[in-house]
Amino acid sequence: MQMNQKIFLVLNYLDIFKTTNEEALKLLGLSENELKLILKNLFQEGLIRRTNSEWIIEESGEEMVRGYRERLLRESSRSEEFMKYCEEFERLNKEFKELVTRWQLKDEGGMLVPNDHSDPDYDFKIIERLSVVHEKTMNVLKRICEIIPAFKIYAKRLENALNLLMNGNLEYMVDKSKESYHEVWFELHESLLKISGMKRVE
Repeated sequence: MQMNQKIFLVLNYLDIFKTTNEEALKLLGLSENELKLILKNLFQEGLIRRTNSEWIIEESGEEMVRGYRERLLRESSRSEEFMKYCEEFERLNKEFKELVTRWQLKDEGGMLVPNDHSDPDYDFKIIERLSVVHEKTMNVLKRICEIIPAFKIYAKRLENALNLLMNGNLEYMVDKSKESYHEVWFELHESLLKISGMKRVE
């Protein structure tokens, strides 16, 4: 099967999450017809399988996407530059994780307690700080996308989540059931780890 950036996005997503439904895959910016055709071809090639409403990546699919990642970097002739950008993202990831912790927990009298989001000023300060981290992330991601154009979709998805947050939709910070900032960030981070070969820093 001839790989391209759109097929890569689908296989990359499945390689991260291992199993998913078609609705989640629609977030990758593909048209419904494009997505259905890609899934059909991947299925026919034995790279993915279907169980009820879930699509599951096969070992052969994992091998194919792994090889394509290596090829993308090799053919770009910019692997050292790409690694530098991934290191920059790791520093931003540390800042983002600290913001998420502050979003979920508040310091009250030296005690960390769950944030019930009853203090809009507290939440807004974190969102303001997130917008600063977001701007820096967009600068790094822009350079990453010059090497891996398929990752442009992450910039759009992060922008959308931040806009929803800024408009008072607080669930778009970390809610796992939404296309929240944290969920998109996690997916982007995993994508960068897989293509760079860097280890996760906890």
